[in-house]
Amino acid sequence: MLRTTLALLITVCPLLSLAGEPLITLTPEQARRSGLVAQALQDIQASQEHGMPAQVVIDPRRIEILAAPLGGTVMAIRVLAGETVKKGQSLGRLQGAPLLSLQREYLEARGQAELTAEARQRDETLYAEGIIARARLRQTQASDRAGTALLNEKRQALRLAGLAEPDLRSGSFSGTVELRAPFDGVVLEAPVQPGQRLEAATLLFKLGRLDALALEIQATADLAAGITPGDPVSVPGCPQPARITSVASQLSGGNQSVLVRARLPQAAGCVRPYQQLQVQVQPSGNHHREGWVLPTAALVRHQGQPWVFVAAPGGYRPVAVRLLDESDQTVRIAPGLPAESVVVVKGGAILKAVWLGLGTPGGH
Repeated sequence: MLRTTLALLITVCPLLSLAGEPLITLTPEQARRSGLVAQALQDIQASQEHGMPAQVVIDPRRIEILAAPLGGTVMAIRVLAGETVKKGQSLGRLQGAPLLSLQREYLEARGQAELTAEARQRDETLYAEGIIARARLRQTQASDRAGTALLNEKRQALRLAGLAEPDLRSGSFSGTVELRAPFDGVVLEAPVQPGQRLEAATLLFKLGRLDALALEIQATADLAAGITPGDPVSVPGCPQPARITSVASQLSGGNQSVLVRARLPQAAGCVRPYQQLQVQVQPSGNHHREGWVLPTAALVRHQGQPWVFVAAPGGYRPVAVRLLDESDQTVRIAPGLPAESVVVVKGGAILKAVWLGLGTPGGH
């Protein structure tokens, strides 16, 4: 089936101008039917805001890991990567004989500490009565301090393992431990599986805090030159802007961009970790006060030179411009065009084809 397109009678008429470029003449109806869209520069977003690709990340300083306190077996996993958790929520259960040994060592240290404390108190009384020498008392006091230090060590080891202190009288031990979230956050990684045997210090969970997220923004070198810490960053869907925290001093090897970091407070709900999006940076430096930001589609290239089409009486005229910066969505051109200039922002490729005599935007 033949696809019929609109044939427009567009003539290219040489016309004297300062630029020396021809005028592409067409009626308003022809322009409309060709899909041309034009806007005044003063109505197009000026260069004080720049769309840049960014990714939402969690600041490494807001990430903590939960590792296996001792060797054992994973008995249960209760959360998966990507789930949010509350402080104190159970993440999983670990079981192993080393947990029993840790509690036994604690009870032994506690009993020893009680004996050394009693010996110190007795020798202090004897020394006060002049029965024993001072050297004997100092030896007993040193033994008491060592016993107390060992007990504190074993008590801290129990806390690190997530175990409660066992009852000295009953001697009841527990061979399992519940792993609990130390804060409100999100599970970034949960690499273990039920039934898996682990060595001590094996990674169990990686958790990140969501009270503040970070943005990693890819900026061109030209744009990065005008960005300073504290500049606001508009994030789609977020009521509060992010704030620039740092600008890398070097280019990335892959895409020759500059990594710009920003902090996004109270981000829960408006963005998600590792989400990719377009953000608007508002540089405070004068480096970006001049020029015009246009959609990428507004720019055409001919013989290595960038051009835009500017509306003129009776048609549109190609005008050479100087390109200052370019991204996937926008380009920034140097000042020179009057603010009231009307620039084609869509359909420039059609005008370029007619300008170069490659055909008309119609036919069968």
